Order: sequence, then C-alpha cells, then structure tokens
Amino acid sequence: MTAPPPVDDLDEQQRHAVTTPSRLVAVIAGAGSGKTRVLTRRIAHRVAAGTADARHTLVLTFTREAAGELRRRLPALGIGEPVEAGTFHAVMLAALRQRWRDEGQPAPTVTADRRRLVAASGTSGRLEEVLAEIDWAAARGIAPTSYPEAARRAGRRPAGGLGAAADAYSRYTAEKRRRGVIDLDDVLALAVRHLEQDPVFADALRWRYRHLLVDEAQDLNPLQHRIVDLLRRGSDDVFLVGDPAQAIYGFNGADPSLLLEVETRFPGVEVVRLPANHRSTPQVVDVAAFALGGAGPSHDLHSVRPDGPAVRVVACTDEHHEAATVVEIVLAADPSLLRRRRGLAVLARTHAQLAELRGQLVEAGVSIRSDVLPPPLRAAVGEAARCDAAHLRAWANDALDHDGPHRLVAEAVLDFLREHPAGDGAGFRTWVATTAPFGGDDLEGIELLTFHGAKGREWHSVVVTGVETGLVPHRTATTIGEQAEERRLLYVALTRATDELTVTWASRRGGYQRRRSPFLEGLALPEPPPAVAPPLPTARRDRTRADRLDRLRAWRAHAARAAAVLPEHLLSDDQLRHLVDDPPGTAEELAATTGVGVLTARRLLPGLLAALADDQSERSTTTGA
Repeated sequence: MTAPPPVDDLDEQQRHAVTTPSRLVAVIAGAGSGKTRVLTRRIAHRVAAGTADARHTLVLTFTREAAGELRRRLPALGIGEPVEAGTFHAVMLAALRQRWRDEGQPAPTVTADRRRLVAASGTSGRLEEVLAEIDWAAARGIAPTSYPEAARRAGRRPAGGLGAAADAYSRYTAEKRRRGVIDLDDVLALAVRHLEQDPVFADALRWRYRHLLVDEAQDLNPLQHRIVDLLRRGSDDVFLVGDPAQAIYGFNGADPSLLLEVETRFPGVEVVRLPANHRSTPQVVDVAAFALGGAGPSHDLHSVRPDGPAVRVVACTDEHHEAATVVEIVLAADPSLLRRRRGLAVLARTHAQLAELRGQLVEAGVSIRSDVLPPPLRAAVGEAARCDAAHLRAWANDALDHDGPHRLVAEAVLDFLREHPAGDGAGFRTWVATTAPFGGDDLEGIELLTFHGAKGREWHSVVVTGVETGLVPHRTATTIGEQAEERRLLYVALTRATDELTVTWASRRGGYQRRRSPFLEGLALPEPPPAVAPPLPTARRDRTRADRLDRLRAWRAHAARAAAVLPEHLLSDDQLRHLVDDPPGTAEELAATTGVGVLTARRLLPGLLAALADDQSERSTTTGA
C-alpha cells in the first residue's frame, strides 16, 4: 500500500472532496478552485487507502489533452499502476473494438467528417443549419424517424422546417450505411445499446471500470450521461467534477442541468462545493461574477488571493481602433510576459474577429505563439488554416503522402478532427495555439484564441475583446437558454486572467452601431490609478544636466534588465545626452533620434518620460509662477 498523498496544501473544502468516505460524490468546482488537483488527489487517496484499485479506475474526460495531463500528474502522487484516462469516444470505441474482435466481426470505419457525408448525401438547404440539427439529435440518441416530434417538443426551429431537417438526417444516415461507416456519436449510441442489451458486455465493462471519475461533468450530453448511468449500475462508485457556470457547449448537445440537478439524478450523492478561487485576483473574480449574473449556480465563488489591479473596460470607435488599442496594450505590457507560456492572451468571441487582431499585431511586430514555428511548419499550418471544414480532412489525407512538416501537420489535423469533428482551418490554428502539438513551450509571444478555445487555460494578463452587442451575446443567441450560455461563455473568458484583465468593445463594427454588452450593464469600476515610474536610485532633484543624465542612466539600466540586454546595447551614452538636451514628445520622435525603431520606441517612451518627469514638472512650476 502506498503512502497517502499530502492534503495539507489543500483548503478545507478541497480536503473534504479528496478524503470523504462517500463513493458517490459530485464536486461543484468554481473557476480556479483546483478541480484537476482535487481529481488527481482523490484517485491517489483512494488507491493509497485501499478503497480503489488503480487498474480498475477510469477517468472520462472531454479532450485528449485533459486525459494526458491526468496521466502525467498521477505518477507524481505515488500511483505505480496505470490509471486509464480518456475521452468518452476513445474509451467506448476501444471497448466496442474489443467486442467486435472477440466476436470475429469486422470493425466499421469511424469517420470524423460529418460535414462531407452530409454534403455527399444530396441534402439541400444550408449545410450549417442541417449539421446543427443532426448534431442536436445525434447527441441525444434520437433517430431520424423520431426527430420531428422530439424537435417540436424542444422548440427547435430550423430554417427549412422540421420536415426538411428530418429528410436531411435520414439521407445522412443512409449515406453512412451505404459507405459502411459510423460517426463519433454512433460510437456512443452503439455503446449505450450494447450496455443495455448485452449483459455479458455490460458486466465485463463494469468489472473493468469499478471506480468511475468524470471530469468537466457540466459538459455531459444525454448519451454520455446514459453511459455513466449504465457503468455505475450496481456500484454507484462515481466521482463527478464540474462547474455548471462553465457549461458552454449547448450547441454540441451538452446539458448543464445534468449537474445542476445532480441530487435528483444521482440519489444519495454527496455534493461538495469548492467556492474558493485560487487563480484570479478579487478584481477579476468580481467582474466575472457580475457578468455571469443568474446564468450559473450560486456557489459564492470568491478569490483568496490578495488584491490586484482594477479591471479596465476600454471603449473603442470601431474594430480597427480596437485592434490598434490591443496592440498598444500588448506593447505596453511587461516584456517578460511574452517569454512566458502563460503570460498574455488576447481572446475574441469569433474566429472572424481574430483576423483583424492578428493583422495589426503582426504588423506591429508582436509574435503570436501559434505562428512562432520553424518556417516549414508555419507554412504547412497556414495551408491547413485556410481550409474550410469541408476540405480540411481532404487536405490532411493528401498531406499524409508527403514527408516532413506537411505530414506532421496532417497528423495534427487528424488529431484535431477526432476531437472536433466539425472543425475548420481557423479552429485548427486555435487548437495549435492551445495544445502546442509541435512543442514550443519555450517560444516567445502572445496567444490569440476564441473564448471557446481558451477554456481550461489561464494567463497572467488577458485582453477580452468585442464585448458588445451582436457578439456578446452573439446575434444568433435568441432563446433564454442560449442567452444564458452566452453569459457563461463570457464568464469563462474573463476568468482566464490571473492578475490583469482588460475588456474592450467597439461602438461600431462592420459599419453597424454597437453598444457595450448588456452583460456588463451597470458594472461600476474604479478608475485605474495613474502609472507610477519605478523608483530611481537617485533622490536628487537638481535641474542640472548631469543629474538629468544620471536619472536617464538609471532608467536605462532598469529597462535593459527587463529586456535582458546590456544597457549600452539599448541606448548609448551619446544618445542619452541628446535625449537630455532634446526630450522626445512621441515614439516617432524617439525612433528618429535614436534609430531604435518605432516598436521599441513605443515600449521605451513612457519610462523615459517618467524618468524626466520630476525635472519637467519642476521646470514648468518655476516658469509658470
């Protein structure tokens, strides 16, 4: 028996979640409350106590990355035996393939490209709307013949009508049958059918997976919830972890009520709430809670960190001004943030917004992590990123025939499509930035992601853009449920910041008038304090030229340390003397005087002027009396 994992570094609620003797437990884990830590410690604690067997423990996740992170953490907690962790689709597909092998049946081909099959089935109408209806029905295990009545009860209103949507769904099903393939939702539906109808198969899986843990339980769709119910039958050895306030995948069939109503759906469950946010400052948590409003559970989330900077909300005239403002924010940030993996991120509601932001950031010389790759890899990623969803898989299949970077990127595309079957090239680029499939943890730059792509991540400083009508909430969110999900999506974006948070919005976008998001209506924020120059070694206030030069040298040493260069490599003494005699008024003037370039001049100018501020203020006082 191994030693139990430490719990003295956990707060009271975390310790209880880890050590409770209950076997049927639901942990409502607020943003930043240590969800993954509790999940891994729970496994290690039970294995060490002898109440669970690592070889019979299964953790169901929603992404391959989450499963990999769990597998990496567990050995450090003293677990010698491997614990199985994987996505619902991967675990159930492996079980089905074993069943087919045992019975001598050929395994069907699994396709992740639903879009291409729908298009090939001869379906008329808008492809996106057809796919949305098929996604909705398939996630609930609803057959084409049952779709019209189920959709009517749910208030679905596809543009072409329920009859056209049902016909498209039938055609798609027939096309799969004609080709002898199944899709990822079929994997789950088949697993449910065999678990319900084949006692031998069901008993074997329940014996193998005696201890079940589910990560991100708020994202369970009805099929996945049914799998959990079938696997726990007879034992109720289940540990659910999730946050209904972060349920943002309703379009994929996720149903946060499954966790909100956990005490009804799982009779006898012990509910443990983790209200302490260990990630973000009180300022960030308070603004995020305000934006969430009544769209999430009342779990009294509060920060246990010291106060940080006030959250800034910046109004811009249009999307171009907003992008320029983001550039200014990034250039003014601590340069060390660009050298950290979790340093600085810019988030947007849609992929379309990212194009304008990316263009101005790149033009300003700001490195974006997904772009900072060896040129051949970057070129191949760029090719894939230009593909729409209908052609991305075809591009990957063609690229597999080549050696080198194209093959590497093709394999990454297929990994991406296994997790995001309807994904397109823009989504793949975001996924590359999120998961770093080619390595690059030591690359320099910011991260540029959508709100959805940022889920599960965190950064020291975050700029959340486009927080205005038409985008937040998105114009397509017309029902009460969709509006609530939009609030939760903004909440997720805001809580990615650990220390510094800036929110931007534009009063015009695409030529149309906008207003600040109603989710922030009534939010009162204190004016941020004026920037204070770092203390300088000298306290002398002489107005002599020598003293001004001393202050500039002290500033130069401070700026050089931040940039990790020698002071003389930043600015020479001759240049400092020139700046004392003729201080610049703008970054352009500083660049022209010193030759450092406009981008560097923008970074240097505020500190340089602050170093001369005492002298300038005293001079103005004297002459203006």
